[in-house]
Amino acid sequence: MTNKELKIHLKSKIYTILTPLIGKKCILLDAPYYHNIGDVLIWEGTKSFIKENNINCIYTASYETYSFPKIDKTVTILFNGGGNLGDIYHEHVEFLLKVTTYYPNNRIIILPQTIYYQDKNKEQEDLSKLLNHKDLYICTRDKEVYKNISLSFQGKTLLLPDMAFCINDEFLSAFILPEQKRKLIIDRNDCEKNHSKASQIALDGDISDWPVFEHSFRRTTFINKILKKISDAKIPLISKLNNKVWDIYAQNIFCKAMVREGVKFISPYSIVETTRLHGCILSILLNKKVILVNNSYGKNKNFYDTWLKDIDTLTLKQQS
Repeated sequence: MTNKELKIHLKSKIYTILTPLIGKKCILLDAPYYHNIGDVLIWEGTKSFIKENNINCIYTASYETYSFPKIDKTVTILFNGGGNLGDIYHEHVEFLLKVTTYYPNNRIIILPQTIYYQDKNKEQEDLSKLLNHKDLYICTRDKEVYKNISLSFQGKTLLLPDMAFCINDEFLSAFILPEQKRKLIIDRNDCEKNHSKASQIALDGDISDWPVFEHSFRRTTFINKILKKISDAKIPLISKLNNKVWDIYAQNIFCKAMVREGVKFISPYSIVETTRLHGCILSILLNKKVILVNNSYGKNKNFYDTWLKDIDTLTLKQQS
């Protein structure tokens, strides 16, 4: 299977299963107003999905800017996908639980997620709270998570690919640079880095993490700092206005800028070796040869085994 064939197949699967579950109106929550290109790629794919399905998204916010507006019970609540359900980034779970309590009568769909808890007792506690909501769907993005979660959420657990596969090709093409370099190695340097010997990266290319981590992302970082200082003042009226500014800025400037940085980063190379899942996904969307290295808790391998193992141009390195 080619990269293009895979994208068409995975995008079709998302549209076929997910579209019938969403009403004419939605709100999108937990949008990533932070410098992680992977999470923003998921957001951009979700935006494309909403637009192409003629769904009216009446409100978008992050977990920091959300204001719990009154909405009709026919409005579907969408939670941005990714890897935020777990105890590594638990502030996102806490936000989700608040939303499920505040909106007991709205359908809530958690878009494709990898769910990982180091503390299994905490996992059971959080899942039990989610079960209290009468109309909640959890979309999992690999078979291992699906198998574990579907036992609790019978009939309300879906297995779907990552939403980044819904990104519009024309949107990406505007940022592509000429291919003139051989190999890029994307090596993450956070708590998900795999330190096992079997998952060591090669040293035969240009090595970097996402560029927004490696150097100052000048314009957006400057604006972020200003908005953050205003938020920290914690003056109610100013904070409320600032949150609205955050929402407008993130949706109209920040999201596009982050995707642009990702495409400009990867597009000049013919081969990409990556420890980041969305380094892999964006490389597929840009039709590159890819070597995927597992992360610390198996997210990359599980996603590969579920969706990517039939691609001609992709290999999983050292299945640990």
